[in-house]
Amino acid sequence: MQNAIFADKSILATLILATIVVFSLPLILPHITHEYMVYHVLLHMVTVLIAVLLVIISSIAYYRSRSTRMLLMMMALVALSISEGIDFLIIVNALRFTTTVPLLNAEVPHLLILLALVFLLMGVLRVR
Repeated sequence: MQNAIFADKSILATLILATIVVFSLPLILPHITHEYMVYHVLLHMVTVLIAVLLVIISSIAYYRSRSTRMLLMMMALVALSISEGIDFLIIVNALRFTTTVPLLNAEVPHLLILLALVFLLMGVLRVR
């Protein structure tokens, strides 16, 4: 049974995404009654789910190919997932502290998106 779950990538991805949704429900439910806030929360929730799904797919691709280009793409998607996760936690008021880097006066999610873009650029421009 365990080998069947890990052999079928769609089942594994569905299990991971369902786990994220279940654990996010307590964070989403207080915002259900807010007319416009619920859409903002759901937008961030969907972006987190898509980012995590892309990390799973890119991890499998890197495991199969073991190429530097795939590693850089995977790292870009990991940075994007972390950034979206932090944004989601900020939107639902789960993070009460500031996420600003004092020296740069920039928010951590924006720096992670910049890091993701740098990884993508390195992966695309990588010459063998």
